[in-house]
Amino acid sequence: MGEDSENLFDKASADALLPELRRLIARLREVAGSDAARAAQRRLAQAGRANGSPAAAAAAFEAAASIQSVVAEIEELGVILRDPATGLCDFPAEREGEPVYLCWRPEEEEVSWWHPRDTGFSGRLPL
Repeated sequence: MGEDSENLFDKASADALLPELRRLIARLREVAGSDAARAAQRRLAQAGRANGSPAAAAAAFEAAASIQSVVAEIEELGVILRDPATGLCDFPAEREGEPVYLCWRPEEEEVSWWHPRDTGFSGRLPL
């Protein structure tokens, strides 16, 4: 999504998406941490050492496709998933006429942080 066409959020619209984001991030963690995904990773690693295995590659690609499907659902909401492991998300926004990101992690009850677009998590400031 280009910056000209990106969806801009305010706190209320970002907070309204949190139930859906929590569901999607839980699903992402479930898929990424599944026995099938771990087994596929192991099989793919072994296949690389054993000169390739179509079955291992197919299982790994299937797990990756499932993960990508959930990530795509998050992106379709206009949200940027910064860290799949922690669920860190940014919401494009404006603050005092400047482009910023509203910032949220799943353990937070609401969107309460923001940062300039040229900084990351370490630059978070309270709303």
